[in-house]
Amino acid sequence: MELLYIPVMGLIGALIGWVTNLVAIRLLFRPYREYRVPLLGWKLQGLIPKKQREIAEGLGEVVSTQLITGSDLMASLGRQDIQGLLRQKVESYVKEQVFLRLPFVIPGKLQKALADFLAHSLGQEVEQLLQNPGAFFGKEELAEIRQEIKRIVAENVMALEMAKLEELIYFLARTELRHIELLGGVLGFFIGLVQGLITLVTM
Repeated sequence: MELLYIPVMGLIGALIGWVTNLVAIRLLFRPYREYRVPLLGWKLQGLIPKKQREIAEGLGEVVSTQLITGSDLMASLGRQDIQGLLRQKVESYVKEQVFLRLPFVIPGKLQKALADFLAHSLGQEVEQLLQNPGAFFGKEELAEIRQEIKRIVAENVMALEMAKLEELIYFLARTELRHIELLGGVLGFFIGLVQGLITLVTM
């Protein structure tokens, strides 16, 4: 029986370690909203819901300064394939809007000629602008672009339902989170073995 005591203690420790890490990971998100414990007055809320605004602003800062900067956008706009795509989109949009806004009394051929002329002219202007976007966008404009990227990212993160955000994080980091759970079990197992051994020695 004494020989079985040590591995049993190890298994109990593994279960406790695994469950502890599992609960700790869940408590990163739960409860979504602040909950007050009756009589005690404690406030309980998951760490991520509680810090959602700070997380949103931090992600916006990282994305706008490290991942997608104004200079990156300028470089992308300078690519010929992007220029061609944007010109095509602009011309298509202009033609559509011209046809929608011109009176029906104007003959169809004249409508088409006007639409083609305006679309081609604006398309040329867009292409010329994109050939050297840096000449059009100065430091102040690039700073405004960075701020806009930061705002968009932060607003999108804030708009996410916490259940969706939790699902997204679990999807992206499920392997790492599972490793944390298993690590708790492994550490708990060894701690249980040590405790069992110490108990037997001191009996």
